Amino acid sequence: MALHRKLWYLNGLNPDIAVVPECAEKLPNQTEHDFSFAWKGRNSNKGIGVLGFNGWAVEEITYGPQLPWVLPVRVSYLGRHAFNILAVWTVVRKEVSTLSYPQQISELLNVWGKILAEGNTLLVGDFNCSIQGPSAKPHQKNLDRLEQLGMVSSYHHALDVGHGDEPERTLRWIGPGKVEYRYNCDFIFVLRKHLPGIKAHVEPLWNGDDPKLSDHQPVVADLL
Repeated sequence: MALHRKLWYLNGLNPDIAVVPECAEKLPNQTEHDFSFAWKGRNSNKGIGVLGFNGWAVEEITYGPQLPWVLPVRVSYLGRHAFNILAVWTVVRKEVSTLSYPQQISELLNVWGKILAEGNTLLVGDFNCSIQGPSAKPHQKNLDRLEQLGMVSSYHHALDVGHGDEPERTLRWIGPGKVEYRYNCDFIFVLRKHLPGIKAHVEPLWNGDDPKLSDHQPVVADLL
């Protein structure tokens, strides 16, 4: 939320492409920063956004299959198409979907599985489900399906860790009784053939000078 007040932090990461859930449709009008922008959502103040920097441009793909919690994006560099992204932010609300978080990912794989397996599309975003949480079993089934499609989490590959064994977490949630829970629910999935040389990490936002900027920590991957 209020990403226009936090772009200084995002710029500090120097991304080429950033996938940011919970950002506003009017973000480009709320800041003087220059970037390419694609957005999708039912609430103009809180949707899924994809930003392009450093000569990278993003454009919503409006043809083909569509789901309300997935933003398909064409990514180009200096006018030349490079790859596509399925930006995802699962949301359980009647105006978006009555499916559970892992069911939304399952439906995404039903709809786009063949496209993902073709090898020119990344799957990036907030799944809102993880091995650490109550959705562990259906989430694992989705991970198994992604593995069958040849899709691998860049972070888990780069650190050579299994899902559930991560040294960092990407979501901090305060539950009933003000009990804090931490989960790994933010992912950058790429096709296995693109993994050699990939680097990835979780940016330690919570340990820095501005730990309250977000309840999520950014997952960063260097694919080139």
